[in-house]
Amino acid sequence: MRDAHRAAPGYLPRVSIVILVPGYGGHFRAVERWRMAVALRTLAAHDGGTLVVSGHRGEAERLAWLAPQRDVVLEPTARTTWDNVERSIPYFEQADCLAIASDWFHARRAGQYLWQLRPDLSKRLVPAERQWWRGWWIQAGGAAYETLLATRRLVKSAR
Repeated sequence: MRDAHRAAPGYLPRVSIVILVPGYGGHFRAVERWRMAVALRTLAAHDGGTLVVSGHRGEAERLAWLAPQRDVVLEPTARTTWDNVERSIPYFEQADCLAIASDWFHARRAGQYLWQLRPDLSKRLVPAERQWWRGWWIQAGGAAYETLLATRRLVKSAR
């Protein structure tokens, strides 16, 4: 990777797009590789930009390793999707467009978190370059997980 760093928010110049790439579960997995592929396709579609790789226990570092020759900012402390979004906001402020490189359902939840935290920045969100035939099983897994979360909320509110 050309420029992986733990940057202070003011370090980044204005860029066309910043893409958040959240980590996944603490191990080098196919989901992380797929998320990075989505991020790289999105960068290409926008003629470059900056990646913010976010996650704890080595997730951010593994994601950065998957992005050779790219401008990458490490955010190594986030443990949840909320943390991923909240701790990336200073970098989002430097971009004209924002994207979240994850499955559609996870990206939608992260976008809702961004809207709760900073509605002004959520207006800059653009879809990541996902191709349905690549990683369809990851998309299906994301749908199942979001269904589980919704069911948990319903059960909890019924008590």
